[in-house]
Amino acid sequence: MRHHVVILGGSYGGIAAMRHLGKYPELKITLIDQHPYHFLQTEGYELISSNTSFDETIVSLPALCANYENVTFRHRTVESINPQKRVILLPDGTCTYDTLIIALGSVTKRFDCDTTVYHYSSGAKSLRGALRLNQFFQDELYKRLESAKQAKENFNIVIGGAGLSGVEIAAGMQYFFNRYYKSNTLSCATLHIHLIASRETILNGMHSRIIKIASNRLKKLRVKVHIQSRIASIDDHKIILTNGSTIPFDFMIFAGGTTTAPCLETFNAKKNKKGQIIVDDFLKSYTYEDIYVIGDAAALTSKKGKPLPPTAQTAIQSGEIAAKNIIRSLHNKPLKKANIHMKGIAIALGGKYAAIDLEFIHFHGYFAYLVKKLIERLYKWPLWWSASKGFTKIDSCEI
Repeated sequence: MRHHVVILGGSYGGIAAMRHLGKYPELKITLIDQHPYHFLQTEGYELISSNTSFDETIVSLPALCANYENVTFRHRTVESINPQKRVILLPDGTCTYDTLIIALGSVTKRFDCDTTVYHYSSGAKSLRGALRLNQFFQDELYKRLESAKQAKENFNIVIGGAGLSGVEIAAGMQYFFNRYYKSNTLSCATLHIHLIASRETILNGMHSRIIKIASNRLKKLRVKVHIQSRIASIDDHKIILTNGSTIPFDFMIFAGGTTTAPCLETFNAKKNKKGQIIVDDFLKSYTYEDIYVIGDAAALTSKKGKPLPPTAQTAIQSGEIAAKNIIRSLHNKPLKKANIHMKGIAIALGGKYAAIDLEFIHFHGYFAYLVKKLIERLYKWPLWWSASKGFTKIDSCEI
């Protein structure tokens, strides 16, 4: 009987773990995800601003898994986990495991507000959210193109949260609008993007040089940044900030934080305030010896014990470490401690402009944009190649 490893989530971490474990034919691997695709979140912001097509931001999970003889993909939503019985509860049955990897990522955390706000707001971490935002922008521009009266009316978009996601979305959207209005000889002064930063600067915690570069870029694009302001409440298409000011809005984007997947809310394990599962030095759950937790679902820390940001690179590193430790465990070898570290940060700032932070080296502009695109392609091209090979065997993949 082959050792059965179940991976919950086709996230960056889940894919990294699956690709490594797929090299060992003595294992049986099952990847479970509620979507039949791997969404490239690092390129999702370009999709929102129409700088790329949606097929450029996804990789087929059935095709990718079919390229490995010992990997099965199941397109299912995880309802709950029973660690005592080593069982995953699915809508149409169950799935047992010998070792479990939780790689469910995170979901956008929305503000507490009237439920009606969900009809005119969105998050941007999912393909559905990104496509919805893109469609909204296209529809709004079309209406303004058709109606001279509507083109003169103010239209406000509020982005709650000025971290990496919020800044990239604001810059990408504003650049798109500026380019559109310039090419169609229309005034762009009626459309305003408001970026809400709870701290004294945007991109809190990043290098001061990168903060300055991004701030200058947003100012040049005419994004309205509100610093040291939190959203106190939302009511009837208006946000009230903690400083007492009010901003009317027509659409809102939540980019202020994340929370864990719904199925992990009832999962009995040691967690931090964000709901992330706390793991040991080997990325195992403290509560269950046979469960590894990686990516955004885990409270990842650096070698010095400092919390790591939820990025694609930290997720990929954690997935590879968990997979290697599973192999070491099966071969009765001592596990290796995780040494996850940030190798750098690439920030898209609208159009063919980006900023790169390599700790001691910082640069921005078109060259930084080319570097960022190269990094993205070096990640997705091998996945596309594997998926293309697996596509010829897709009928043998359980969906």
